[in-house]
Amino acid sequence: MDDLLADFVAETREMLQAIEGELVAWEGDPGDSGRLDAIFRFVHTVKGNCGFFDFPRLEKLSHVAESALAEVRAGRRTPDTALVTGILAVIDRITDMIEAIEAGEDFPEGSEDTLIAAIDTCAKDDNIETVEDEHEIRTRQAHPSKGPRSIRLPVALLDQVMSGVSDIVLARNEMARRLKESGSQPTLDGPFERLSTMLESLREGVTRMRMQRIEHLFDALPRLVRDLSAELGKQVMIDVDGGDVELDREMIEMIRDPLTHIIRNAVDHGIEPPVERLAAGKREIAMLRIGARQSGNRILVTVSDDGRGIDADKVAAKAVADGVIAATDLDALSTEQKRALIFTPGLSTSADVTAVSGRGVGMDVVRANIERIGGTIELASTLGEGTRFILSLPLTLSIVPALTLAVASQRFAVPRSYIEEILHGASRSIEHVQLGDSWVVDIRGIRVPCIALSEALGIGRRGPPDQSRIVLVRLARGNLAALAVDQVLDHEELVVKPLASAMMALKSYSGSALLDDGTPILMLDVAAVANRAGIADKLADVAHAQAGRDNHSAGSRQGEPVLTFTAIDGRLRAIRLSAVERIMRVERNAIDLGAAFPQVVLDRQLLPLAGTGNGELPDGHMPVLRLTDGDTRIAYAVREILDKSLVSGDIVPAPGMPSLEGTVLLGDRPVEIVDAHRLFAEHTARCQLLAHPACGLDLEDGWTRSFLKPLVEAAGYRTVDVREAGSDDIAIVTDASTIATGKAKHVIPVLTDPEMASITD
Repeated sequence: MDDLLADFVAETREMLQAIEGELVAWEGDPGDSGRLDAIFRFVHTVKGNCGFFDFPRLEKLSHVAESALAEVRAGRRTPDTALVTGILAVIDRITDMIEAIEAGEDFPEGSEDTLIAAIDTCAKDDNIETVEDEHEIRTRQAHPSKGPRSIRLPVALLDQVMSGVSDIVLARNEMARRLKESGSQPTLDGPFERLSTMLESLREGVTRMRMQRIEHLFDALPRLVRDLSAELGKQVMIDVDGGDVELDREMIEMIRDPLTHIIRNAVDHGIEPPVERLAAGKREIAMLRIGARQSGNRILVTVSDDGRGIDADKVAAKAVADGVIAATDLDALSTEQKRALIFTPGLSTSADVTAVSGRGVGMDVVRANIERIGGTIELASTLGEGTRFILSLPLTLSIVPALTLAVASQRFAVPRSYIEEILHGASRSIEHVQLGDSWVVDIRGIRVPCIALSEALGIGRRGPPDQSRIVLVRLARGNLAALAVDQVLDHEELVVKPLASAMMALKSYSGSALLDDGTPILMLDVAAVANRAGIADKLADVAHAQAGRDNHSAGSRQGEPVLTFTAIDGRLRAIRLSAVERIMRVERNAIDLGAAFPQVVLDRQLLPLAGTGNGELPDGHMPVLRLTDGDTRIAYAVREILDKSLVSGDIVPAPGMPSLEGTVLLGDRPVEIVDAHRLFAEHTARCQLLAHPACGLDLEDGWTRSFLKPLVEAAGYRTVDVREAGSDDIAIVTDASTIATGKAKHVIPVLTDPEMASITD
């Protein structure tokens, strides 16, 4: 019975999360019979389960709600705000009772008579049962549920499986390194490649086991907005989009509170009362939009309103009044920087302290929580038109793209989401400046406070500036800081695990991970390290120094960032930095110039190679740029990486050179700008030729999945579900299969009877 009771609690909780949004949406459109039916089925299911488990109070409540909804379905009662409010109150009481059941406690004290009286306005007998007519029963039996089958598993078990798979991946990587060191072994290379392919598929599947649709987070938001707007005397309509986006279930829990606080601020601070909106020429009903979408390996969650916007001058004045910033420093701040002061701890623009806001505790915590999970938060606002917050989040907490560093013979990792740029301390574009006790680096005219990571972590002394590597990171409110390290090692995809409480108390690390060779490594909490190093005071010193520089110097920094390099033919060129995904070094034997077109192997992918020109490729290792436009990846060969620069002047066209946008002056030297758009246009077809062809299989069939799929993948094909096969794909089906083969042009049947082959087309 305990297992059945646990299933009842879990099922009811899932239905409760979904039903609140349906109820608020039904209130806005009473004629939506589909939502009404969904709400009715929920209370009917709860009532039936309560009778089985002998919960009379819970059964009585759900029965009253069911009776009222049945009256609405029969057309004998009109849904109104009072009814919806009463049903919501019943659902809240059901939630309290479910929590008591889960905790093994008695139901909360009190009586349900007030709730029942609020709903049962027709004074019906509580013992009357709602009876479905035969037509409704037949309809429900004729249309059984078509939802996917599912089972419930403890999250701890999923974490254990994920940890085990991650350890297997580390062992595989170590084996790959040793096989590479021992030379080619044909008897082992083939089976190892098949093992790697299957392991990657297993890892992807286990990762997706932790994924959950973000609609589970969004379902509660309409109720939140409805209750809050009613409390504040405002009218707010909510529009939710992107509920089908999937996110790590732990990540969903981590962003629940920050997202709730942003929405509460939007309704309280951002949206005006109806009278003010009408006076400003707006609709009386405000619009709050919440959306989610996937962009690469990030999830973007957007919250926007059409309210009054954020007055940057008002925020700045409040910051001065509260002593957050000196009045003399305001002139050095841009409008965006003034507006970003709302993330300062203790600052609130609300004049009164209410149950909703005014305590100055909120947006700084929101920012800290988002950054703690490797995310970022951006703010955009137009006075009188509205405000938009954009939360950029990693797909999962368990796998974090990171950069590994060496400091005083120890290795650490930094989440890649923080990193803006990596430079050598001796670079010509860097100037090291001492401001009192602070170390500042001047990078192309921008002064940035620098933290010697060895001193900040207490593991050594600061080394000579010109022998350090400078890692430029972006902190909260858009502030830049530099980390001085001994060596930058490599990019890694790390499986991050929590630390012991004693380590977390140091407030310098956010987790631990294992490298491919099994070496443990600590993940740095960049924001915490910066705070411990007194970065706020250093930023103030830099702001004072920066404010004293002339306007001409400030104006010369404006422009679009480009990466300058020496091309294979020896000419000085640049490419827009937005097109550069990664700078890599490859061996000369990874490049093939004898094929139909130049190509190179990068991260086990075969990519078309541009930029080979008329020059000779250097021997040994050489730098290669991996470029992307979001859909297509190509490589670009260079002889030497020079620097990052800003293009602010006019680009002079270069007639007869279609691969170039033109020439521009950087300093006193002419630089040719590579036309990235033309590169992608020319190489898209080549990328398609190099892409692995797809083969459609019936992946729901056990034999196909266990025996045929590994053989097809070992032959170099990607496997997709046969129902989703494209027009250029191959489909393989068994003689017993009757499934559709998508749009596949070529279909190969696998027959159990050899004689059938002679009569099969």
